[in-house]
Amino acid sequence: MEGFDPAINYGPNDAGISAITIILGIVGFIAISWLFGKIYEQAANLFETNKKDES
Repeated sequence: MEGFDPAINYGPNDAGISAITIILGIVGFIAISWLFGKIYEQAANLFETNKKDES
């Protein structure tokens, strides 16, 4: 009797993951990264403005 190899017997669609799910996940990751960058940029500008006002 051969051992069970999940890499052979299951594919991504067997877990309910489709191509659209993968694409949406990648796009979502990029969007969240971009949003985090924008928030960081605004926070950096705020701190820079506060530093100039104190001087």
